[in-house]
Amino acid sequence: MIKTTTWTVTDTWQGTIAGETFSSFEKVFALSGKPISKDGQSVIFRKEIDNQRYYIKQYHTTKGILSWFGMSRIRQEARNQLWFKRIGLPAAEVVAFGEEHILSRTIRGALITESLDNTDDLAWTARNRPDLFGNRQWVLQVIDQVAKITRTLHQHNFCHNDLKWRNILVSQDADRPQTYLIDCPLGQRWFGPFLGYRIIKDIACLDKVGKQVLSRTQRLRFFKKYRQCVKLTAEDRKFVQKVLVYFKGRD
Repeated sequence: MIKTTTWTVTDTWQGTIAGETFSSFEKVFALSGKPISKDGQSVIFRKEIDNQRYYIKQYHTTKGILSWFGMSRIRQEARNQLWFKRIGLPAAEVVAFGEEHILSRTIRGALITESLDNTDDLAWTARNRPDLFGNRQWVLQVIDQVAKITRTLHQHNFCHNDLKWRNILVSQDADRPQTYLIDCPLGQRWFGPFLGYRIIKDIACLDKVGKQVLSRTQRLRFFKKYRQCVKLTAEDRKFVQKVLVYFKGRD
């Protein structure tokens, strides 16, 4: 078998202790730790280097026909995180990433990101920090930030395709929260009717938990901030209805 690897340490981390620790595919796959998250394809664990924590995501297998054509989940996720930063969206910093191939097929891969201190995902925060969700100013800031992030993605014809609360980090600061995008291996650009459908899916994914946690007024605020409008038009109301019925019969 013809086995090859590709590996990249991003510019910011070259010449650093962390960059050396994550300097090759082989070094990264020699690392292990207590799993934070695990599924049939990947495992995520933390490692602390020079007083800074990093998340290591190891893909031990790949699925699907796209893994044969250079469009594996690993590559997509790394590419998307780097792109988020380039267009000015708050996202986890990519430290290193790469893949192992047999011929043209991706077999394994890894992505290392810098830990964002004092953050947890929005889903966890909703379950475990009722004090924050009871803080009106905190909630309004988070709603406005998520609306801006989502609008920016869609203005670039990009849809996350899994824009759930667990894939958005938020700092646990009661005064000045900051949200961040993470975990986006399925995101990509869409055009024509496909774009409209994916946009609705993104908003519906957010509202799936939103309708359980936020008030009607808060949900309406999100939509107005997302659409940058003061009052809903007839077109806006049609869009909202499509969002509300998106998951009917799918759960």
